[in-house]
Amino acid sequence: MDSIKNIVSGVIGQLSSGKGGSSQDIQEAWTRISKDKGSSVTDFKNGCLTISADSSMRLVRLNLNREELLKELRKEFPSIVKINFKVGPN
Repeated sequence: MDSIKNIVSGVIGQLSSGKGGSSQDIQEAWTRISKDKGSSVTDFKNGCLTISADSSMRLVRLNLNREELLKELRKEFPSIVKINFKVGPN
């Protein structure tokens, strides 16, 4: 089992490398990966990323591509384990 010192060091290393999952980093990755200008990251808590879409049509399209989008996001942010989509303000 890793000591707390190693765990903290690893987390700090992730944060300083830009892979720690700041909201700006995740939003930039989402925009690039989804190629979608009508949706945005609204929350990231307990491994669950919440994305707001500007229309129900966009929500349907995002839901159809959920698994592929999650797979691509996890390459950069392994802490993302689930994506929820909702219609609402971006």
